[in-house]
Amino acid sequence: MDGENEVCRPHGVSSSQNPEHVLSRLQFWSDVELRSPAQHMALDRALLETAVFPILRIYRWAGPCVTIGYFQDMEAAVAANPDLEVVRRWTGGGTVLHGQDAPYSLIVPRNEPFASRRPADSYSLIHSRLAFALSEAFPELKCAAQDAPKSSAACFENPVKGDLILGSHKIAGAAQRRTRQGLLHQGSVHLGRPEFPQALKFARSLSATVEAFVPKL
Repeated sequence: MDGENEVCRPHGVSSSQNPEHVLSRLQFWSDVELRSPAQHMALDRALLETAVFPILRIYRWAGPCVTIGYFQDMEAAVAANPDLEVVRRWTGGGTVLHGQDAPYSLIVPRNEPFASRRPADSYSLIHSRLAFALSEAFPELKCAAQDAPKSSAACFENPVKGDLILGSHKIAGAAQRRTRQGLLHQGSVHLGRPEFPQALKFARSLSATVEAFVPKL
């Protein structure tokens, strides 16, 4: 381990071993339809309000866009990104530029014990499983051991504890929201392309029981 970052290993498990599962069951949705950012945010909200079992949704953007955290200033974000669609996420965090990233959402209904975990714990557990899924392709991947000093409103310029770091760059971050319905975790993997070939491995590191999700749209 080095000073600022620690090698990402799920609770000391090596990259060749499966980490302990944190969800009793998981529905996996590879959402291939290109949707607008507003549609994606609305879809996540609908899933949070109706999901019976945890759902991992992997999706794609219709084009470059910007999302901002729930408490950020929309007027300022629009002024700073005049040529891009800007939409507010249902979760917190900072400004994120999208287009060449692989976004995902994890919805955990309140009947699942994981939805009651402390935010810092659930964030770390999800990211450790993401790190496990990516570790074979990116063996130098590290976890941020602590929050970095905030330098701007841009989310990917401000790593927080548990974010994934490759070289000197934050490549995976997320934000969460809890409601009476459960937990919404919205994340993004920035590797310069929208593909996420490790998505199913990520799902299987979260739960031993993974099944296809068939949306009723």
